[in-house]
Amino acid sequence: MSKRDLEQAMTLEERFAELAEAGEAQAALAAIDEAVEIRREHGKDDAESRNALANALYSKSLVLAATDDATAALAAITEAADIWRTVSEQDTAVGMPNLALALTAMSDQHAAAGDDKAALEAAEEAVEVYTFLQTVVPEQAMLPAAGALSGLATIRFRLGEQAEGLTSMAEAVTIVRQLAAKDPDQHREALAVSLNNLATLQVRAGEIAGAVVSLEEVAVIVSSLADVDPQTYQPVLDTVLTNLRQAQAQAQAA
Repeated sequence: MSKRDLEQAMTLEERFAELAEAGEAQAALAAIDEAVEIRREHGKDDAESRNALANALYSKSLVLAATDDATAALAAITEAADIWRTVSEQDTAVGMPNLALALTAMSDQHAAAGDDKAALEAAEEAVEVYTFLQTVVPEQAMLPAAGALSGLATIRFRLGEQAEGLTSMAEAVTIVRQLAAKDPDQHREALAVSLNNLATLQVRAGEIAGAVVSLEEVAVIVSSLADVDPQTYQPVLDTVLTNLRQAQAQAQAA
């Protein structure tokens, strides 16, 4: 790609970002479409050029999804993911984190379109990528991995795979618990959220005793947060305690 083409593509991408942030979706899409075509026609066959094209397609997909153009959004995110798979073979550090992001977005878009089987496939691949990344860059990959597992759990529940869904959510909790053990101030709120998500699924699966245990831990964490910031966390704690009492009553009645 010539310097002129590169500068033009970058200018269009900057314009796209400005327009998208301003809510001017159609103008933003026109800008990113032009940038994509420049990168597709004039880009080199190297990891850097491919990554730039995939980034443009990824951005385009997110805006298309926000405008409810599901078919075009999925086409763009699928192409981005395919490119990042290739980039991963050339430059793992660049390709794989972006591939995981694209797969997560793809899963969300399939789910929004009502195709949970396709959403499951993309979510499972995202988890596989994040699992690998945890062995390479654990500090960067652990929290996104937990998020991917949580999303996978939700999809599995929608498909009636409750046991598998609970396993995925429990794995997410384990990861966030490890982070919270290293840095409680940074991650204890995320741990409370993960545990609460686990409790919600446990209730849906009829595992009330397990839900009580999860909610008890949530209550302890949120109570400590409310001690520091009652305005923000006391309403949350009230809700958690209500849910805990309901779960305890269900457990006693069982």
